[in-house]
Amino acid sequence: MGNITLRKVNKSFGATQVIPGIDLTIEDGEFVVFVGPSGCGKSTLLRLIAGLEDTTSGTIEIDGKDVTEAAPAKRGLAMVFQSYALYPHMTVRNNIAFPLKMAKASPDVIEKKVTEAARVLNLTNYLDRRPGQLSGGQRQRVAIGRAIVREPSAFSSLDRPAALHKMAAAPRLRG
Repeated sequence: MGNITLRKVNKSFGATQVIPGIDLTIEDGEFVVFVGPSGCGKSTLLRLIAGLEDTTSGTIEIDGKDVTEAAPAKRGLAMVFQSYALYPHMTVRNNIAFPLKMAKASPDVIEKKVTEAARVLNLTNYLDRRPGQLSGGQRQRVAIGRAIVREPSAFSSLDRPAALHKMAAAPRLRG
């Protein structure tokens, strides 16, 4: 995992300032949770870090590199959405493997990474099932698996307090 640094990051929508010039450093290996009422800017902050929103001002660095203007795919982050965004027609195995296939990884690498992610996330017995055959927690773990096989610099978001709590309780996911 990597370091994430925000320097005077500000986000406004029109005249409404939603992120007021925040300075924040998340060190390698740290686990950070953003907590607050609905509409306070938690998701916006996560979207800024991930590159899904543009900052109004300030800089975002990942591992010392300014990524403020970088596309999401160039940031080396993994984001797991609240809705999980799984492909319903694909098996768990293929959902987890999908980003590796898109990156044109070799079949051996794909198999190794999918097998390890499934083991760590307790999904081995579900690899041939489809998302509709899984519980909500199992679907969430599939989405996490799809993110971790990419070996990102950091996870930019698990936009649900329950998911964050579960991740904090699972040190094996953090290496």
